Amino acid sequence: MLCHFGGVLIFASIVVAALKMITNANNPQKRAESIGSLAWICGGGVILGASLIISGIIVNIATNSTGDLLGS
Repeated sequence: MLCHFGGVLIFASIVVAALKMITNANNPQKRAESIGSLAWICGGGVILGASLIISGIIVNIATNSTGDLLGS
């Protein structure tokens, strides 16, 4: 569920950044700031993806790939 929320949030951020770039098409300074925000959005996506991979590895180790927690 959390990954869906993160995906929706990243998508919405990209849409907002694109709209800012469109509205600031005639102002190079503000357009550059809008383009810079895309780097932050990409960084957030990388962090979200890495956290999902790491949590999947931890759950896989904790359940020994059986779906049941170890020791139970």
